[in-house]
Amino acid sequence: MDIHDNEAGMSTIKLILIIGVLFVIFHVGYKLVPMYFDAERMKDEMAVKASVAQVLKDEEIRADLVKVAKELELPLGPSSFLIKRNEEQRTMSISTAWEVEVHFLFDVYVRTFQFAPSVYEDYSKGRK
Repeated sequence: MDIHDNEAGMSTIKLILIIGVLFVIFHVGYKLVPMYFDAERMKDEMAVKASVAQVLKDEEIRADLVKVAKELELPLGPSSFLIKRNEEQRTMSISTAWEVEVHFLFDVYVRTFQFAPSVYEDYSKGRK
């Protein structure tokens, strides 16, 4: 009988450990996945704006990117975007950077993540 009691106790401990590990995995995913999606969306917007640079001014591009950053609740303002245009080669590069502090497991572990998307586009393709 002692063997069955010991096995039942081990099964309970294994179940608790599995539930704990699953909780940690879901918690970390819940914190990290939205951050990375926001960074990719910002990079996509930067690429779109750089590809249509032939019809937009730098100020319009910057204003549009700041608007998207506010929608995504990113800590970016007009001075956060570095826009470089090369009229001779008809290229544009846009870069930015920000940090996000994430608190895991009810502030037991705090980590700062840094994002620095950068795009380089040739906008002469649409011109004939």
